[in-house]
Amino acid sequence: MELRCAPWTLAQGVDPVGSAARYDALLLVECPLPWPRDASEIPDLAAASARGGARVMAIVPRVDEAAAKEKETVRVTHHRRVGTNRLVGTDHRVAPDGVARLLDAILDNPLADSGHLPSAVGAAPAEVLVCGHGRRDACCGRWGTLLHAELAARGVQARVSRCSHTGGHRFAPTALTLPDGRAWAFVDADDLTRVVERTGDLAALLPHDRGTSALDPWAQVAERALFQQHGWAWLDHGLTAVTTEKADDRRSARVTLAWDAPDGSHGTAEALVEVQRVLPVPICGEPPEHATKTSAEYAMASLTVRSGWPAHPDVRAGR
Repeated sequence: MELRCAPWTLAQGVDPVGSAARYDALLLVECPLPWPRDASEIPDLAAASARGGARVMAIVPRVDEAAAKEKETVRVTHHRRVGTNRLVGTDHRVAPDGVARLLDAILDNPLADSGHLPSAVGAAPAEVLVCGHGRRDACCGRWGTLLHAELAARGVQARVSRCSHTGGHRFAPTALTLPDGRAWAFVDADDLTRVVERTGDLAALLPHDRGTSALDPWAQVAERALFQQHGWAWLDHGLTAVTTEKADDRRSARVTLAWDAPDGSHGTAEALVEVQRVLPVPICGEPPEHATKTSAEYAMASLTVRSGWPAHPDVRAGR
């Protein structure tokens, strides 16, 4: 039997926190299947992917009645960060031959509101993106596709899309949720429903949390600990300062965070985050010893939290 990367990683008991991709702007473009192994090779996405400034991903076109009425156009959704746990989205509709021009126009200032563009058709709803990129990884292609189908059939209060590679295929099925901008590992439909609805046992859900896209890997570990302490209300807080000081051997880092709460109070935390293990990133279908990449598993060594301290707005979160 061929070894699959996700079951092997799950069997190692790997904590996925710190593996979320970092971005402040995200562009989702409807692209029919099949996709190449790398979504950046899709002609409409190539120039935007090379240009940078935003993460660019493909999504499978929806087949519901509303989408069918727009069959002569392509939906492009532009999400941009306006807070630690909030990326606002704008839906655009454009003719197929206008996709590359629209992406280029948005990338002129990817953190600016694109709602003034003629292609804009309204605000994007909450979204769940499930990786089902089978040509990239067999685990995503199998379990991600099944998860997408199950979640879409539930009628969850979010737009559910099958997307291209989210990174971290060894954690399949993987998903991204918006507007909070978090990445999730080894999730099922129940997990993602709880995320969308902000309900249920957060302690049981957080072992699936890969981290927030607002921060670097070390800070993702510390931020998840604060998420656990504050509960779902944490997603309404906003980080005002984040610093990461890595040790010379890159086996540990000191992370400091400051935040504002919705009630106007402030808090700070200092964390020591360490590399717990370095594991191979298996190539799906091959034994771990054939892996050409490795990945760190992070762990919290200590965390000190203080309330009532002033924030430091001169330092941009996640930089």
